[in-house]
Amino acid sequence: MPERDAEEWRPEKPSLRNEVAADVSGSVVQAGTVHGGIHLHTNTGYPAVPAQLPASRPYFTDRSRELEILGRLSDGASEQAAVIVISGVGGVGKTSLALAWLHRVVAGFADGQLFADLRGFSAGAPATPGESLGRFLRALGVAPEAVPADLDEQAALFRTLTAERRLIILLDNAASAAQVRPLLPGRGPSVVAVTSRRRLSGLAVDGASFLPLDPLDETGAVELLDRMLGTGRTAAEPQAVRSLTALCGRLPLALCTSAARLATRGHWRIERLVGELADERRRLAVLGEEDLSVQAVFDVTYRDLPQSAARLYRLMSVHPNGWFGLPAATAVAGEGADETARDLDALVDVNLVDAGADGRFRFHDLAHLHARSVADQVEPETAREQAFQRLMDHYLGMAAAADRAIIPDRWHLGRKFDEPPAVPFSGTAEAIGWIEGELPLLRDLIADAHERGAHRDTWEMCEALWGVLTFRKHYAVWVETHEKGLASAVALGDPVAQARMLEALAVAQLNLGDFAAAARLGREALALERDAGHVEGEVAALECLGVAQMAQGDVAHAIETFTRALEASRGVPGDAARSTAMMTRRLGEALVRDGRSEAGAGRLREALVFFTGRGDDYNRARTLGALADALIADGQDAEAGEALAEAGAAAARVGARHSLANIHVAQARLAARHGDPAAERGHLEQAAAVFEELGSYQARAIRERLAELGGP
Repeated sequence: MPERDAEEWRPEKPSLRNEVAADVSGSVVQAGTVHGGIHLHTNTGYPAVPAQLPASRPYFTDRSRELEILGRLSDGASEQAAVIVISGVGGVGKTSLALAWLHRVVAGFADGQLFADLRGFSAGAPATPGESLGRFLRALGVAPEAVPADLDEQAALFRTLTAERRLIILLDNAASAAQVRPLLPGRGPSVVAVTSRRRLSGLAVDGASFLPLDPLDETGAVELLDRMLGTGRTAAEPQAVRSLTALCGRLPLALCTSAARLATRGHWRIERLVGELADERRRLAVLGEEDLSVQAVFDVTYRDLPQSAARLYRLMSVHPNGWFGLPAATAVAGEGADETARDLDALVDVNLVDAGADGRFRFHDLAHLHARSVADQVEPETAREQAFQRLMDHYLGMAAAADRAIIPDRWHLGRKFDEPPAVPFSGTAEAIGWIEGELPLLRDLIADAHERGAHRDTWEMCEALWGVLTFRKHYAVWVETHEKGLASAVALGDPVAQARMLEALAVAQLNLGDFAAAARLGREALALERDAGHVEGEVAALECLGVAQMAQGDVAHAIETFTRALEASRGVPGDAARSTAMMTRRLGEALVRDGRSEAGAGRLREALVFFTGRGDDYNRARTLGALADALIADGQDAEAGEALAEAGAAAARVGARHSLANIHVAQARLAARHGDPAAERGHLEQAAAVFEELGSYQARAIRERLAELGGP
């Protein structure tokens, strides 16, 4: 509901009544300009000091930080009333927080408490300011027949009666600033608490302070369940309790609904309710118990959205995890950025979407589910699928641009790599940072695309992750996404795409230490690439197979495989020079491993010239590391140390942490040769820390060596 000026709330004036008179005794107050006089009874049947504040909620939990903030704000009430707006999504506990705070400070406001439910997000019509002012005036001693009919006169009289008084006023469930403004008291040390699902930024001109309220943290959510169910019951199922808080989005209303459901079903285990809530399609329905209905809370908020904002709310439900920026929302909406920004502002205003300081937006978990349920009812399936396709296109373009910045010269199959970059990343670090920041979302997009049958998008997004997975070794994401990518490529019947996914999975298995699996995957890919006549892919498959053979100790076959790959690389239709340099490096590594360090060093220096000329720090680091092994084997320790230092600098520039760890291992070997156990230990500790963080099988051998060294 958009904010409305006070004029919109003004009731009709009686046509025949120019003056109000009452034959009364007692004090007399004049409000505004009237004909005749208004004489007020002081004996109206109301207490001399109104005490309308509802009782505190019995299970109010946590919120110590928010209570401290509110305490400081209320302490500031002096000449001007302190107006504090507590806003948040429906069910987040705004009223509970306001009541807990106001009851703490009530002793300091001896002139009483006034309360009004403004019904801003109730099923019926919101309360008009005149309705609320009439109740307030009567509570302050104005006889019912002496309450002015005109809204401006009511507000003026209210300010007169409240001036210089110490009052608490709670305006609950406000719809707009215009609904609140006439209810603000006169000058003096009163406190006005306003709760709303909207931000009510219009009250800033009235000196208001604002406190956005987030869901509880996990500790507070668990504490709320403890208090409602008893610690004996919750302590018996700690994991189920944590799962329940997560499924409820740590929203107090949802937690209370769940606890009420469990409290009346003492024979239920908590994990039973967790099982019911695990089905996203039924979760909102399950979170409904008599008058505690999460669905109803979101329904009322959604009902009052502008039409275009409601459409964006529905369409953004296709977003897998609900964290997004304006460009993603613009893509989903299929509208201009300005129009989408306006609609996002409307969603933020009613707290269905949060706006972060970084410019990104976030659905509350349950609001996201609600948006999906409404979209299922309102939007045709084709509209939802088209919205998802626009979202996928947006992120696929971004991921391809990032991957191109991470490894600029790598060959690709995906369509987006044939288009101009969607965004100009400044370099490797920025591109890796973007993909790593979005990696949970990109993983979810791959899963959703595969499930929706968007198979080409699925494997193309996997391909666009190659650079960051190579540099940062996110093994679990690597295997999970590419298994779906492989299944999608099979579903399409695209052998080249299948081979691309098999090659990526083979490299993942090499990193995980399963060399037999890597060799098997490499052979499968090689057969597909040869049948398709795809030379670039054939070279990639031979590389995977050769590395697996070398890791298994079959160096002779590895040399043979890399030699075949080198020969094939010269026929690559694209960047044959890069492909040749890559296979020259691999052959050099195998020759060094075979004990032919001089021949291997020669190959490695050939490759190094190429990568240095291209400014390819990642492959320079790897080539220099292999060259250091050859130099160490030949007893050229000083030259090896220089090569490792240069390799470390190159790896650091591109954030290749796995390569840095391998460089530390080589430096540890040099230190051991020179009888420096302290330096050896230092390098091994650094390598082990990286390998363990990355989940690499190499960490175990490093820790075993550290144990042999002893010491602290």
